[in-house]
Amino acid sequence: MSGPHESHELAVPGELPERSRKQITYQEFVERHMPEFMRLAMGRLRNLYDADEAVQNAAVNMYAKWTVIEAHANPLALALSMVRAATIDYYRRRARLAGREIPLPNSGLPRTPSADDLLELRGYDRLDQARAALEERAPKQAECVRLRYLEEKNSAEIAEYLNISPGAAKANIYLGLKALHALMDLPEPGKRGDS
Repeated sequence: MSGPHESHELAVPGELPERSRKQITYQEFVERHMPEFMRLAMGRLRNLYDADEAVQNAAVNMYAKWTVIEAHANPLALALSMVRAATIDYYRRRARLAGREIPLPNSGLPRTPSADDLLELRGYDRLDQARAALEERAPKQAECVRLRYLEEKNSAEIAEYLNISPGAAKANIYLGLKALHALMDLPEPGKRGDS
């Protein structure tokens, strides 16, 4: 037992262990992962300009919370969740502002969508509804399908990203695709009605 007058050595700051992860700046982080952010936003918004604006809004939020992101165990996952939230908020914000905007004639702004524009997007409606339903029912399957087909990641990359085994990633992709087929009322692959 030590006495009240014994002195103890203090650790010198140079002797403290360094962090295992290399510190990167906000700018380096965003530049490195911008393609992933844009793929996620494009997969949800289907328009390059809307996706770019949503990613920029997410980037502003990331900058404000950079110390939290940097200290997080998986900074990329946290940043991607912020991009996902920004894509959801994008159309909400547009709807709120639409009532307050006054259109100017011949302002050079994009034109109002025509019937042809709407018909072109009609094919995505069933898929978007099915993806939204799958996200509610089985979020892990929906995320695996999104990563595989929209971000073009392989099973090993998906497994690492979601912290699951490669076999679980393959199973979630298979089950997610099967659920999407059922939600969209598509025939199962290989079956073509009555034979």
